[in-house]
Amino acid sequence: MLRKIIHHPEASGLAVMATMVFCMSNYNLVWRYGFGNHHFRREMVIYPVALILVFLTKKFISAPIVAHLHKRSQWLGTRPRHISFPFLIISFNTLIVIAVTTLMFKNYMPSHYLFDYLRNWIRAFVVAIPIFFFVVRPLVTRFIKWLQSKVAAPMIEEI
Repeated sequence: MLRKIIHHPEASGLAVMATMVFCMSNYNLVWRYGFGNHHFRREMVIYPVALILVFLTKKFISAPIVAHLHKRSQWLGTRPRHISFPFLIISFNTLIVIAVTTLMFKNYMPSHYLFDYLRNWIRAFVVAIPIFFFVVRPLVTRFIKWLQSKVAAPMIEEI
C-alpha cells in the first residue's frame, strides 16, 4: 500500500501542500504567540483543521478559478505554468483561509477586522511565496523522487 501512495501521480503535490500548511501554521502560531508560548499541543489542534480547510479551498475554489484564468487570459497563457499556477493558488488560498481563520480564532481587535485581515494576509503571503518556491517544493519534490527510487513501483496487477 505504501508503494501505491509513494508512486501516486499526486503524491508530490499533496506532500508539498501538507508541508506548506504545517510551515505556515507554525509560522502564524509563533508570530501570534511568540516562541515561548508556542506549544505543540496547539499545533496538533490547528494543523488538521488548517490542512482540511486549505485542501478544500484549493480543490473547490482556487484551482478551478486559476485554471479558468489560465484558459481565458492570453497573458497568463504565455507565463510558465509551474510558476504562475502555484503563485495564484497561494494568493487565493491565503485570501480565503486567512479570512476564515481570522474569524474563527478571533485574532483581531473588535471593529478592526478588515485592518487585521489585510495585515495577516500580507504577512502570510510575503512569507508563503519564498518558502514555497525556494524551500518546500524543491525539498519535498526531491524527497518524494528519492523515495520513489528506493521503493519499487507497484505491479500493474496490483493497481
